[in-house]
Amino acid sequence: MNVVFFLSFLRRDKEIEVYQNNVDTNFKLNQLSLKITENSRYFDQYFQERSEENNELYQNSRAEIAALMTEIEDEISRDQKSKTFYRNLSNMLEYHDQLVSSLFNSNILNQNTYQMLIDIDTLYSYISSHTQNLINSYLAYHSSNYVNLLLDTQNRTKSIYFFVILISIAVFIFAVLMANNILETIEKLSSFARYLSLGHWEIENIEEINYRELNILGQTFNLMKNNISKYIKELKEKSELENKLNQEKMQNIEKERLLKESQLLNLQMQMDPHFLFNTLNTVSRTAMFENAAKTQELIIAISKIMRYNLDHKGKMVELNKEIEVLKAYLTIQETRFKEQMNFRIKTEGDLSNFKIPPMIIQPIVENSIIHGLADIESEGKVLIEIDKEEDYLIIKIIDNGIGIEKQKLVDILNEEHKIESDKRKSLGLLNVIKRLKLHYGKNLLNINSKVNKGTEVIIRIPIDE
Repeated sequence: MNVVFFLSFLRRDKEIEVYQNNVDTNFKLNQLSLKITENSRYFDQYFQERSEENNELYQNSRAEIAALMTEIEDEISRDQKSKTFYRNLSNMLEYHDQLVSSLFNSNILNQNTYQMLIDIDTLYSYISSHTQNLINSYLAYHSSNYVNLLLDTQNRTKSIYFFVILISIAVFIFAVLMANNILETIEKLSSFARYLSLGHWEIENIEEINYRELNILGQTFNLMKNNISKYIKELKEKSELENKLNQEKMQNIEKERLLKESQLLNLQMQMDPHFLFNTLNTVSRTAMFENAAKTQELIIAISKIMRYNLDHKGKMVELNKEIEVLKAYLTIQETRFKEQMNFRIKTEGDLSNFKIPPMIIQPIVENSIIHGLADIESEGKVLIEIDKEEDYLIIKIIDNGIGIEKQKLVDILNEEHKIESDKRKSLGLLNVIKRLKLHYGKNLLNINSKVNKGTEVIIRIPIDE
């Protein structure tokens, strides 16, 4: 039923669109008729008085007629009969312009001038008559077209209802067959459970079941049987216990060696839920108010970011890939904030061979948006500059936001003395600082900020690394 309602809604939109086009075009046609009558009056006034004011009124009126003719041309061309009237009317207006030009260029009033004046007056009558014929012809065409559209909508609705009924019948039959199949599967599981209750641990495992819930139950039975069998076997092989304990000790040593890498992974996998929430809201609003192409662009941008996070956990990534996912993130933010702020990425030289830790630029940009530019109503700017200076790759994130007070900036950088609530406010920044320290053994991030002037974050990455 939801599908029927949705399709009917789309069809109703089509009907409203056709009707609205009809109303708009008829309004413009009536405006055209009024403008032609008005133009005739302005012409008579100008011819009698020859004042600059009357000439300007006549020329403006003629320009409005030309504009209306251009606006209705595409819609009128849909009907062959109306198109004929439109073409004749265009020719008459063109001939009228030629007569008026000849008349105004003649400085002598004679019989020829008088004849042209009569021809212009007669031509105005023909133009008015053709305008009315055009209005009547287009009205008849669109009335017929709209009636056909309504009939087509009714027929389509009947077809959709018939199709829904057929699908309902098919679903019912499928449900009955599936219910019988489920009952047979449950009986097999019951039989297997009885065997296990009698201590027959040697029976074969239950094969995979097509239904997810029943398959979980079957696999649980298998797991229980195998665990019990394994436990019995382990009781008979106590001598292997010491060897397993030694293996666990070796694994603990290996875990200590991988601790640093684990810290990197844990830090990288932190995600600000506000960003995900705002992004999904942006996609939702775009889907409602914009066309599907824009929504698709947003979803692609989100997919790039998530795919990037999944594919580059704890790895060094090429700078070009980091810039690519940053552009995807900025696409989302530009849609979200629109005219409130804009973003620009500026790179210098060939940066294709450089590798950096993943996701170290985006959290800084997000920090600028949330804490620096969120309260700015318009003309917010975020500039990302990437350049090579001697033995360092320099990454700058510059905004013109509210800035950071000196003491607050000290507190942000000195994270070990911060209280937990403040840490959450600068989580992305602290995340980047910690990951840079783990990768390079020292802090590579510096912040310059002035209240109400903006903030500049600078990251200096050693090239030899």
